Amino acid sequence: MPEALDIRCPCCGALLKVDPETGSVIWADRAKAPPRDFDDLVKGVQSQKSRLDEKFARSVAQTRNQREILEKKFEEARKRAAADPTKRPPNPFDNE
Repeated sequence: MPEALDIRCPCCGALLKVDPETGSVIWADRAKAPPRDFDDLVKGVQSQKSRLDEKFARSVAQTRNQREILEKKFEEARKRAAADPTKRPPNPFDNE
């Protein structure tokens, strides 16, 4: 039985041990990323906060628009119901 092959991943730089018979990875030793600078981490948090604020503002605007649309539809239905009081909406429990 041949020994496992040591291969370096071109994407992430991890050391992979590959079984030559099956071609499957039997061990992966991932290289640890170097520690990041604190200023970079703070900038990342600030940019994430600004993206979340933008998403929240869009969500609020969309909800406000949906409320206005539903109110307009309700008022239109109310006007139609007031214009013809004899016409009633169909009852789903009636078999007729």
